[in-house]
Amino acid sequence: MGVKVVKKLPEFGKSLKNNIKTAMPQIAMYLQSCADKKIRKGVPPENAPLTQAVKGGDKTLRDNGNLASSIAPHHGNDWADASTNAKQAKILQEGGTIQSKGKGLWIPAGSQTRKLMRKYAATSPGMLISAMKSDGWNMYKRGKAFMASNKTTKPFCLFIIKSSVKIPSRPFLYISESEENFIMRIINNSVMDSLKE
Repeated sequence: MGVKVVKKLPEFGKSLKNNIKTAMPQIAMYLQSCADKKIRKGVPPENAPLTQAVKGGDKTLRDNGNLASSIAPHHGNDWADASTNAKQAKILQEGGTIQSKGKGLWIPAGSQTRKLMRKYAATSPGMLISAMKSDGWNMYKRGKAFMASNKTTKPFCLFIIKSSVKIPSRPFLYISESEENFIMRIINNSVMDSLKE
């Protein structure tokens, strides 16, 4: 998934193609920079209160840095793009509903769950629960909450179990009018440089 610029040259411009292609790497890098800037700035709407509590912050599209670092520039002779193969990119860009395919979606209930996942090197709810049980934690369900406690810790909600979660659209891969104008300046400069040769 990505954002792409394709510049098809008219017949009279085919002789410029070798020179135009020098602009495409620059455009690809610019598109990557634009996407990074959008993510750094934060794309509305704001995160839900639970998401902010889990992340320990209010920046949208920013969690562990995987999304931003996955955006890469690509180019050819007459095209340039910045795209990502991150699994979550499409739903974050377009929005939608994630449905459970089994026993529900297990959503971390707060930053404490994240800390425990790091402590036990767990990459899934099942891994965390198994590791915590082996470490003497008590686990039980209470309605849509999965609770945890031990001898020194009062019961707290570890995960919230839902059948579906709605993700709002937060587009970060698109070309704004000002970005399009800048890209056209890059192409025009490349054409002008080629005419000077």
